[in-house]
Amino acid sequence: MARADIAANGLVPLHSHPRASEVSILLQGALLVGFIDTSNRLFTQLLRPGDSFVFPKGMIHFLYNLDSLAPALVLAGLNSQNPGTQLTSMAAFATNPLLPDEVLKKAFQISGQDVAKIRRKLGG
Repeated sequence: MARADIAANGLVPLHSHPRASEVSILLQGALLVGFIDTSNRLFTQLLRPGDSFVFPKGMIHFLYNLDSLAPALVLAGLNSQNPGTQLTSMAAFATNPLLPDEVLKKAFQISGQDVAKIRRKLGG
């Protein structure tokens, strides 16, 4: 079990749990949640207090607090003692050692300056 307090307009960024599915139950606030399946289809749901949502094992997902004034409170359960967490942006732009710029430029169709800018923002 994990508790997440998500600030007003806060975001739990795109991430995945390679070894677990996750169920999130919203206790307070309003959240837009979703995941992207392996065919790049987006599944989203607006959660109100008492609503729950299941994120399948290994799928990239997010939680976004739609309320600009109040925090959201969510409880999450994972079906593994060691679910692992991989932030999608960090996995691409803040690896150690760094992924070659050419790989990122081609993969995301961005410039070298964009790669550098994103890395600076992510601490990579």
